[in-house]
Amino acid sequence: MQNIYYLNTRHSKAIYFDIKIPIRHYICLILFLLIILCINLYNKYQIFQELKDGRTFEARIINHYSKPKSKSKIKTSSETFRFQDNFGNTYYGIYRGKFKNLKGMKAIVYGKIYNCSFWQFLKSCKIYHSSFNILPEKQIKSSLTKFIQSQHKNPLIANLYNTLFFAETLDSSVRQAAIALGISHLIAISGLHLSALLGIFLLFITPIYFCLHRYFCYRNAMYDLGLLGLIFSFIYLWLIDFQPSFLRAFIMFCIGFFMMFNGIKILNMMNLFLCVILAIALNPNLIFNIGFILSISGVFYIFLFIKYFIKSQRYSTTKSLDNSNKELNSLKLLKLFFKLILFMLIIFLQMIPITHIFFPYFSPMQLISIPLGIIFPLVFPLLIFMHITGFGDIFDFIIEQTMTHEFLLSQVTTPIWLITSYIILSLFAIYNKLAYFASLIMAISFYIYNIIIYLLKL
Repeated sequence: MQNIYYLNTRHSKAIYFDIKIPIRHYICLILFLLIILCINLYNKYQIFQELKDGRTFEARIINHYSKPKSKSKIKTSSETFRFQDNFGNTYYGIYRGKFKNLKGMKAIVYGKIYNCSFWQFLKSCKIYHSSFNILPEKQIKSSLTKFIQSQHKNPLIANLYNTLFFAETLDSSVRQAAIALGISHLIAISGLHLSALLGIFLLFITPIYFCLHRYFCYRNAMYDLGLLGLIFSFIYLWLIDFQPSFLRAFIMFCIGFFMMFNGIKILNMMNLFLCVILAIALNPNLIFNIGFILSISGVFYIFLFIKYFIKSQRYSTTKSLDNSNKELNSLKLLKLFFKLILFMLIIFLQMIPITHIFFPYFSPMQLISIPLGIIFPLVFPLLIFMHITGFGDIFDFIIEQTMTHEFLLSQVTTPIWLITSYIILSLFAIYNKLAYFASLIMAISFYIYNIIIYLLKL
């Protein structure tokens, strides 16, 4: 074990992050995680059995909306509620009456389930003979969301910002505009938001740390700041109730942090697979979580892009650096900008077949998500700063005009044969460059097909 992970400090820095974990150690880790998965599945099965006879549990109200009125003579209004308990299980219940906005609030719920298999239970189940009582709100989150709401006259805009900052459920009317512009992934909290938040945190904490560092100069600054970043990320994860895509990003951050300080190769498909297994082992319901699936898919295609577009060019300009250093310096920013555009475009195209399994709506306006994705790491901290200083409503007019605009959308669901072929090609692309470009061509072809369908609808 020591021979494998021992790092000779006289080695070059390039070798430091090339240390790989042997496959047998991966197998041991995966077996250990599978045992945890079995334990958690057993616990969920116990909950499933208890719900058949009726069970009381604590849950968060994810969403609630009016149920369409029936044709019966008795006209009573009712609403459908979507709950999520502390174990990640999702339930739907119907209750008579008209309710105020209860999204995001905690409640004590009682209910029974009928005609729901355990496999379906991992996804969601409908509860009957149900009732609920609202619990006092989480003081910190409640105060923060109300502070955001106080800065916006339009409740839909307040809902948008609370979704962006605190992972609240996005209103359906706002969601329609987000789908048309292809910016749902920017609104839903994920690894991109984690990076921006860590950037803000480290920007403020680093000067304070180095002012105090003289009292403990023997400490590794990068290790300490990284550990503080982990603590900050976990507090935020708790604040947003362990939102799945952010949870995935946090797990990857933890594993990446451990590997970085052990000189282990970070950008590795096996490490991504390990993160997926770990997340599912801790919460088996994530298998059916759309946000988690899309988040993992996005990271997977980012890794493929790095492998075939970044790593392949790592040493290609080494010789030219010595001969034309001045010329390269003048073109450095231009090349970096081109790579960034190429990166955003390719990830956008490769995610289209996956996204259209769950969200079949399409508009050419979704291309605007590429420039927005580039500037988002700068805009997100700016929006936070503006809300802290009380000027959060500065973009309200633009947002309101966008939300009220009627977008024309076409609808194409990814066929089973296409998505099956695409996933197989993508998996082969881990080892084969030709398979990667074949999957890219397939994604581009599917995008062109969507454009044709959209134009025919005009």
